[in-house]
Amino acid sequence: MARISTEERQASIIDEAIKIIHEMGYQSFSIRELASRVGISEPALYRHFLNKEDIVLGILGRFGEFDAKLFNEVKLKEKPLEKIECFIQYHFNFLEKKPGMTSIVFAEDIFNQSSLIREKVLSIIEKRKRILRAIIDEAKLNNQVIDLKSDEILTVILGVIRLAVLEWRLSEFAYPLSQRGTKIAETVGKLIFIR
Repeated sequence: MARISTEERQASIIDEAIKIIHEMGYQSFSIRELASRVGISEPALYRHFLNKEDIVLGILGRFGEFDAKLFNEVKLKEKPLEKIECFIQYHFNFLEKKPGMTSIVFAEDIFNQSSLIREKVLSIIEKRKRILRAIIDEAKLNNQVIDLKSDEILTVILGVIRLAVLEWRLSEFAYPLSQRGTKIAETVGKLIFIR
């Protein structure tokens, strides 16, 4: 059997950690269970990650990868309205393919485990707010959005994404999130952009 690389092993550990948190909740997430599911010993797992906090930081790193792809997609759009709709839709498309990530997004007990994790989450949020704020400010310069503070508009956008994902999660993923996302993106566009 071919030996897998360190990067592949770390990716499989993170994938399995997400599954455990999704299935059982963060409180039930243990190194013993994770090592068992990955098929390695606990000491072997510790060669890849220092502790649970390090694994959670690895999971949060996935959001960094998501953000890089999201920002590249948004940049491809020309108009602020298209950029906002893309920003919203991209979240729904991604989470529909990876519903286990919703368990991370809504597991606030994870974020209270350490200041390092909390700072990482805040950094992710701030990056998203910066990209949204830039789009909204661009639209404001061209008198394309309603007269509200940029921070209030971006709070509405991020809040509607979070609520829609929570409802989908609570429905046990009973409907296509991406289809709902399309309607939400269109509605947000109608509410904040001047036509």
